[in-house]
Amino acid sequence: MGGVAVIRVSGPEAKEIVSKILPKGKDKKFVPGKFFHSYIINPNTGETIEEAIILYFKSPKSFTGEDVVEITVHGGLYSPQMVLDLLIKAGARLAEPGEFTKRAFLNRKMDLLQVQALLDLVRSRSALQVRYAISKLQGELSKKLKNVADALFNAIKEVEARVEFEEDVPPLDETKFLSELARLRKELDKLLREGERNSLIFEGVKVAIAGKPNVGKSSLFNAILKRERAIVTEIPGTTRDFIHEEIFLSGIPVRIYDTAGLRVTPEPIESIGVERAREVIEDSHIVLFLVDGSREIEEGEIEEWNAIAKEKILVVNKVDLGLRITPQELKKLNPSNIVETSCLTGKGIDELERILEKMVKNFIVPSSEFSLSKRESHLLSQAKSEIDEVLSNFNKMPLDIVSFHLQNAFNSLNQIFGWGDIPERILNSIFSEFCIGK
Repeated sequence: MGGVAVIRVSGPEAKEIVSKILPKGKDKKFVPGKFFHSYIINPNTGETIEEAIILYFKSPKSFTGEDVVEITVHGGLYSPQMVLDLLIKAGARLAEPGEFTKRAFLNRKMDLLQVQALLDLVRSRSALQVRYAISKLQGELSKKLKNVADALFNAIKEVEARVEFEEDVPPLDETKFLSELARLRKELDKLLREGERNSLIFEGVKVAIAGKPNVGKSSLFNAILKRERAIVTEIPGTTRDFIHEEIFLSGIPVRIYDTAGLRVTPEPIESIGVERAREVIEDSHIVLFLVDGSREIEEGEIEEWNAIAKEKILVVNKVDLGLRITPQELKKLNPSNIVETSCLTGKGIDELERILEKMVKNFIVPSSEFSLSKRESHLLSQAKSEIDEVLSNFNKMPLDIVSFHLQNAFNSLNQIFGWGDIPERILNSIFSEFCIGK
């Protein structure tokens, strides 16, 4: 509950509706971009119910592109609601989720890339997420994609000219044409690759803790979280299903999974847990593979380690009980990253976190401060595929088919921006993710 509340009214009748709940003569105070003080009155009774600071934005110089009046009143629950009720009686209605942003988009104040960036900004939980969202909101990615779209449009014009006016224009310079398409394809591939990697800044990097039963996975899980989240006992197979929690490393969300011990078991419930553990490992970006340092490595552990085709760290745990693993045994695993830990004493936990943080940061492309949503990635992939089709089969295609594929690519880019025909259900799906106030 804040100290103040802001009520925003948008639409062609915004000024007239707000004037109905102000004292007479206050309508002359509406000067674009200028604050003014007023009391809020009940027009039916004349009773003063609130004190407010009011700011008027004249179309198109507002967030939505429409006339907007912002009313700042005292915070709390009841007072803002009273003002809101008066506005509704005066002719306003409650906004739908994301409707202010939707109006801004429909009035060409922002494209769908910037809409997604605003949603990312609202949901941000770290300074890094804010930085990437602001960069996209300012239109950095929009500029790069617009350059590609403009160049693609020029390529389409070159082809269409030969299709429609074959006898009136010189033949297509195929070498130059294909070279330009190859450049555009390379640019799209770069944007797609870097944008998908940077999406982890918002979606999170998944880290699975794996190993056979009773090697200390749950203890390590608790040590990383710095609180008792998982149940720890000396009984093998305590963890029957995975649990996860989120931490932040260098501003990047990291989802840590504690999984069931990897072993063959006749016990049906534990067997399901083992299967789910393997699914989590397969779906993770990084695996922390634990072995018990107080005993020799088993052949099954070597097989499990070698089967993990992920970024991984070998964690030799329980070193407080004495280290029995030999260098020869470790050579069988050939780990790129290895840390000796004791969850009981805390030895090695800080070092493990440093290595993990470095690995997490390597998933991000810091030189490209933008990320792609799943929708944006899908459309970008579609555009690239259409260009690939032309590059692979140009000599077999008539020019009208070349134009068809390039226009499909161009339309996919337009949909990323929100230009052209986009089904209402897709727009509603995008804007419904916002809260009422946006």
